[in-house]
Amino acid sequence: MTYADREMSTDAASPVELYEFRRGSSAWRYTSGPRDLVYNSFSYSAVLLKRGSIEQTSEIGRSGLRITLARDVEVVGHFIAAPPSEVTLLTVYRQHRTDSETAVVWMGRVLNVEWRESEVELNCEPVYTSLQRTGLRRLYQRNCPHVLYSGSCQASPIVHRVQGSVGALSGSAISIAAAAAFPAGHFAGGFATWSANGITEKRMITAHTSDSITLSTAPPGLNVGALVVLYPGCDHTLNTCDGKFSNSVNFGGFPFIPTKNPFGGSPIY
Repeated sequence: MTYADREMSTDAASPVELYEFRRGSSAWRYTSGPRDLVYNSFSYSAVLLKRGSIEQTSEIGRSGLRITLARDVEVVGHFIAAPPSEVTLLTVYRQHRTDSETAVVWMGRVLNVEWRESEVELNCEPVYTSLQRTGLRRLYQRNCPHVLYSGSCQASPIVHRVQGSVGALSGSAISIAAAAAFPAGHFAGGFATWSANGITEKRMITAHTSDSITLSTAPPGLNVGALVVLYPGCDHTLNTCDGKFSNSVNFGGFPFIPTKNPFGGSPIY
């Protein structure tokens, strides 16, 4: 029997699902079956796992998927302190026992996790949400609306980045000697990157004073002596854009907006 025949059968169906989580070069594979399975030369470990229904609706772009795992499963351990910097992708395969034909039934990414005593529930969104869609339009405002280092901003992250080794580490605060050469707040609003277990981690910098860098959350996989790359932040004003990045030609704000609104109803403008 083919996969389609067994899928529609009322008595011959014997479904087993395979869950492949991927982030960067790392992968975690599990199956809902009672024993480990091998598919495409990869081993899928049998774990206690359950999921919500996969809905087929006209609003398929909004149809998410919730997966429940035991909290000691390896893949969810990376979400304990904070979500990983890189996107965790999920592909769900479905096959039937004694049948070699396998179909992909769901693809998407993990958005966040919810810890519930001995279980963890993963909230996932489908791959269709990554398709381009209409967002907020540009506003008439004094400060620049561009994302720093984006294509609209065009400030070079390579030119302005600073590399240094971790001298000390305490919670979300790290000490980088190279940062002391810049004025206080130079890196605030920017971000720091480093490599941990083959994955590039990224965290926002919330404060900078001398050689002290405070990150938004505790840095996973970071140790004393590790190399960290710091990228300065921007307050999106014209003065900072020009003085700090020499990028005023790409400034996207309107700094000379009149302080008085001509449409405010006052007879005197």
